[in-house]
Amino acid sequence: MTAGFDVVIVGGGPAGSTAARTLAAGGARVLVVDRAAFPRNKPCGGGLTFRALRRFPHVEAALPRISTHAVSRLHMEAPGGASVTVESAQPTVLLVRRIEFDHLLMGMAREAGADLAEGADITRVSETPSGVRLEARDGRRFEAPIVVAADGVYSTVARRLGFNPGWPRDRVAIDMMEETPAARLRAADPATLWVSFAPGSGHGYGYIFPKREHVNVGVGYLVSSFKSTIHEAPHALHSSFVAGLRERGLLQGESDPSCFTPWQIPVGGPLRTTARGRVYLAGDAGGFVNGFSAEGIYFAMVTGELAARAILGGPSPRLYERLWRREIGAEMRDSRFLSRYVFADLARVGRMVHAVRAHAPVAELLVDYATGADTYQGVRRRFLLKFPRIGAKLAFHLFSRRT
Repeated sequence: MTAGFDVVIVGGGPAGSTAARTLAAGGARVLVVDRAAFPRNKPCGGGLTFRALRRFPHVEAALPRISTHAVSRLHMEAPGGASVTVESAQPTVLLVRRIEFDHLLMGMAREAGADLAEGADITRVSETPSGVRLEARDGRRFEAPIVVAADGVYSTVARRLGFNPGWPRDRVAIDMMEETPAARLRAADPATLWVSFAPGSGHGYGYIFPKREHVNVGVGYLVSSFKSTIHEAPHALHSSFVAGLRERGLLQGESDPSCFTPWQIPVGGPLRTTARGRVYLAGDAGGFVNGFSAEGIYFAMVTGELAARAILGGPSPRLYERLWRREIGAEMRDSRFLSRYVFADLARVGRMVHAVRAHAPVAELLVDYATGADTYQGVRRRFLLKFPRIGAKLAFHLFSRRT
């Protein structure tokens, strides 16, 4: 039994590492438990918006230690063939490899004083009168007065302790991607982040994220849509998608099956309860992902830090939920609405792309929202001023259908 820690954090990704660094810097004795050994891979597009760097300046200062690639051009395709390319005067997205980025964050957490237990796959979780007990597959046991669950979309802690009875199929997306060295497979245009909302049948998306020495290419669907409309296995579907991109000249080289990794993303918004008693959920474990853009790294880091602040200040589950609702609650709610409204009808996606192509101010608003330069509320206000007739209709849908 490993004891003597004030907080045990399950999961060493951006949420867990950020929580660990904040807690350790605040004087807490912290142990991070991860089922892998660092540096470890994590399937993810690896898009980091620049607001994350503004929010966490210590991360920006450390980024020269890893490979990064900034892009300022976004190309979007809609069903029916409509497409548009939007370019910003400043870089909007920083592309990173998660194997490097997560290792960097964990290193900073350890530098602050956090401990790390690797290769510990937590399978059993129970609350005790004095804390929370965790048991790993290999028999190791960990116990602490407080636990932060940052162990991903299918968090063992959240499931075992009743926070998450299971994600509905329409609240989880399956992403089928590969991250391949550019020497083997590369983007024809390394300066452009390419996104398609018409990768095939069903309500899906596809993307090419060019990195400094790698390329991430993937295709994804809501699990509900994938189960009902797609009749190929994930790897076969991904291979067909990549082959189509190569035929169009968007990719050059050969796909590498060994680099293929399917994964899932919670896109339906945070769980109803994200903290209770001695347990706090952060990152994907709590459902903190932008439902419209599928951005998750930023929200993982924010909720990891806020959970740590609530623990250091109390601990107080109520304070944690108040903090995250104040900072990102509106964005979580509105992104879920936008995802449901826009992607429920593929014709709306086409109209969105046509609007961006026809009106430069719409393109600017979309980039600002997608990259976090402005909130949905701010973008909506600016949109109403420029396009009052269309904006009023959208606002009506927002306030009459919000859930």
